[in-house]
Amino acid sequence: MFQSMFDRLLALFMVVILLMALISAGFSMFSIRDAMIENRMEGLLLQAREIAFLAASVSDSLLSSYLNIESTAMSYLQWKAKNVYEDYGAYILIVDRTGRIMDNMQAALQGDSVGMLQTLDPSEISSLMLEVLKGKEVQTRIIRASEGAIMTVAVPYVQDDTVLGAVLIHTSIQIIEAQYHGLIWQIAIGFALAALMAIAGTALYTRGIIKPLTIITRAAETMSRGNLSARASVTGVNEVRQLAGAFNVMAEKLEKVEAGRKEFVSNVSHELRSPVTSIHGYVEGMLDDTIPKEEYPRYLQIVFDETNRLKRLITDLLQLSRMDNGAEKLQWSDFDVNELIRRVLIGRMQDIEEKTLNVQLDFQLDPCIVHADSDRIAQVVLNIVDNAFKFIVKNGCLTIRTTLLHDTIVAVEIENDGEPIAPTDQPHIFDRFYMAEKAHTSGKGTGLGLSICKQIIELHGQTLELMQKTDGAGFRFTLQAAQPPERPKLSA
Repeated sequence: MFQSMFDRLLALFMVVILLMALISAGFSMFSIRDAMIENRMEGLLLQAREIAFLAASVSDSLLSSYLNIESTAMSYLQWKAKNVYEDYGAYILIVDRTGRIMDNMQAALQGDSVGMLQTLDPSEISSLMLEVLKGKEVQTRIIRASEGAIMTVAVPYVQDDTVLGAVLIHTSIQIIEAQYHGLIWQIAIGFALAALMAIAGTALYTRGIIKPLTIITRAAETMSRGNLSARASVTGVNEVRQLAGAFNVMAEKLEKVEAGRKEFVSNVSHELRSPVTSIHGYVEGMLDDTIPKEEYPRYLQIVFDETNRLKRLITDLLQLSRMDNGAEKLQWSDFDVNELIRRVLIGRMQDIEEKTLNVQLDFQLDPCIVHADSDRIAQVVLNIVDNAFKFIVKNGCLTIRTTLLHDTIVAVEIENDGEPIAPTDQPHIFDRFYMAEKAHTSGKGTGLGLSICKQIIELHGQTLELMQKTDGAGFRFTLQAAQPPERPKLSA
């Protein structure tokens, strides 16, 4: 029945609002009813006390009736009884100690007081009279009668500290209820209007919450169909705005990842096509005798170089895939990074001699023990050194230094004095295949070296960055020191 979140929330809010309205209305009506009854009975109690005083006065005047003096108290008593009947709808009964209506008080009775008295439950009247004749005032007592429940106040009238009888004022509960029935409708209408306004406001507020969520849902559905450019408008309450903002950030990242994936596939396809096309062409030329047999050694060497390049490319791609998937595990050990750098340079002595390079080693600490994967760090140093050899001029200078930072971090810097990296290239220097787009000739590498280096260093929890230099180019990466080495002592 309620499929959407809006319908469910609105139904829930409506139920809560209606329940609160009903509970509040019921509580208000009962409170008003009790207050009206209490005020009415307080008023009747005051009237009963005044009538009791008049009844005592009338009883006293009867003792002097032989003087034939007209009692003004009796006239006032009759007027009072009539007003109470008209104002309160209540019946006044004045009884003696035996419960009998006094003969000389008949004129004070209004309406069908005598007849109503006869309908009351005798046992309850007797119980009430016992309390009153003890001098107690009974403020409220519900007495069952044949015509319904009767609320009664009873006050004794006393003469010379003697209880002569009681004044009983009876009023039907139906009369009291009739007075606040009109209020019930007013209260019900008021609470109904308030509930409708609350429901309308809740519906608008709920729609304001749900609408941004609906927009986010539609944007997600659009993205699921392949359109990663979909975005959600950042509106609504704070939590929904945060959700929309997080969704947009996620969408931007997914779009970048998708663009990177497409570019990566395109670059891989291009890099694979180049050596494969070269190998295919040369082999085809030798098979159809386009290439003379005396030229076979030369072209076979080219095929061999291309297959090596293809092998390196596949190896680099597999390594990147393992690092991306978290399958690349480091073999941690403590070793001297200075000695590792020396071994890498010894392995490249032929290139150093061919370019007659000036290699400078600046080691602040020697030995410099670090905690890392020695094979992976050797790969990083070799890749950066090879990258420096490609762009260094003949008779140029290659500088490698190690520096202790903060007693626990070792910085390794490798720089040359060749052409500086263009500002437009610097933000992309660690992108995969970035350099490969500029040179596809054999022997120029795969364009993945620096990207692999960066991921290896990040696997160590360290950083690899391009050094800001006005002449030449350089890279700096950090390693965890195996132990805080002693600082070199400065000579006096």
